Amino acid sequence: MSEKNTSKSCSSCGCKSDTNRVERGLYVCDECDLVANADVNGAENIRKQVTSSPQRENRSNGWLAQPSTYLFDKGTGSFEPQERLVS
Repeated sequence: MSEKNTSKSCSSCGCKSDTNRVERGLYVCDECDLVANADVNGAENIRKQVTSSPQRENRSNGWLAQPSTYLFDKGTGSFEPQERLVS
């Protein structure tokens, strides 16, 4: 299976556009406002081609990831950090 062009389609709504990859590593869907890492979006599209699963299937492995989060402002074209309180 080829990974070519897998990050051009939105893994959430299926919209396909060459302009959704805003910059290296950032994918922003203009249709459904999904913001994701472009490689993760592409990997999810590949997973959907390989295995079919219900849309709302819980694929959690029980681990909680706590990555740093930066919000992309489309108006200014910059990233702003967002702090989250995890209890």
